[in-house]
Amino acid sequence: MTETVLVLGATGKTGRRLVPRLIAAGAMVRSASRRPGEGRTLFDWDRPDTHDASLTGADAVYLIGPELVEDPSAVVGPFLERARRAGVRKLVALSSMGVEFPREPSGSGRRTVEQLVMASGLAWTLLRPTGFAQNFSEGFLLPGILQAGAVATATGDGSVAFVDADDIAAVAAAVLTEPGHAEAIYAITGPEALSFAQATAIIGGAAGRPIAHRRISSDELTHLLLGFGLPPAYAAMVVGDQEAIRDGEGARVTDVVARVTGRPATPFAEYAARAANAWVRPQ
Repeated sequence: MTETVLVLGATGKTGRRLVPRLIAAGAMVRSASRRPGEGRTLFDWDRPDTHDASLTGADAVYLIGPELVEDPSAVVGPFLERARRAGVRKLVALSSMGVEFPREPSGSGRRTVEQLVMASGLAWTLLRPTGFAQNFSEGFLLPGILQAGAVATATGDGSVAFVDADDIAAVAAAVLTEPGHAEAIYAITGPEALSFAQATAIIGGAAGRPIAHRRISSDELTHLLLGFGLPPAYAAMVVGDQEAIRDGEGARVTDVVARVTGRPATPFAEYAARAANAWVRPQ
């Protein structure tokens, strides 16, 4: 059993779901975030002085890179070296199934980070989830649902096996607290591939009002993302992922959740029923 697990991004979609699972499994948890308080340790990717303090005494790390950075290798690399020197033995890194898309650039940021993880000298495991179901209820797709009753994407009729963040956290918890996962690469998906039109119809049923899928071009999506303030390189990565989905490259379904956790992956309709309150329009 791992004694102390440092969880980066402990207030994020997977981190806040992972922490209670680790505690329930008997691990000691050090929750780290840019927002300290409530038992959380201060961790800021832009402040290396917070890295050593977070790593001291940690046996394992749940690694999530900085937000909205296409290539965070310049900060992740030194952090991994600090982790090795601090005596960390196990590393579980959250990546993306996008690295598997055929047109992913060989030198993309997420591929570079994966290479750093594999060369870290630690007992590593890579988690490659597909699109998060929670992007509809907690992420970048929510404003369109609330304000326009629509989700706009450049994915066309392409499908994704949307995965519940609870399932990602369950896989991460198992990997962090059980043996047998070193040097494994887990592509984590939901149980069925759905188009965005199908997903928004399910959300509309849960919300009790019509939610539409609006098809837009890659150029339109780029304009929207840049308008939201995303850095150009990160926006290009998002657009590339949506184009891959459009072209049928994102529909893969795996049994990783069931194989690692012993329970089936959460159907999208079950997620939507649980998240329905998120789509209630403010009065």
